[in-house]
Amino acid sequence: RLYKKIFGAKTLTVKQRKAISRFSLFALFGFALLLIVLPADFFDHGQSLCLSVLLFKQECPACGLTRGIMHLIHFDWENAFAYNMASFLVLPVLVLVWLHLIRREFKLLNRLQQQYTSTI
Repeated sequence: RLYKKIFGAKTLTVKQRKAISRFSLFALFGFALLLIVLPADFFDHGQSLCLSVLLFKQECPACGLTRGIMHLIHFDWENAFAYNMASFLVLPVLVLVWLHLIRREFKLLNRLQQQYTSTI
């Protein structure tokens, strides 16, 4: 856990760790909601952030992945396929990782709640 590395395991109280876990859950849900609320073409315009494009003027295999995933989230299959075919593989993996992180935070929150109630 990142907060253990930064603060040390014994410096945070159960209440503080619960607050960090709640914030993590809020951030995970907020990020997903933000991607759903933004229009599908939000990332379609503007300067590329890919180092391969910026330095070598050549697209890498991941170029268009963000745009493809955004179009895939909004069920725009054709544009998602046109930007990057790998988005059809990457999005399910990202969803599984996201679900795993949420499950882990809920487990941690439940464990902290049990610790908190046993110390009162």
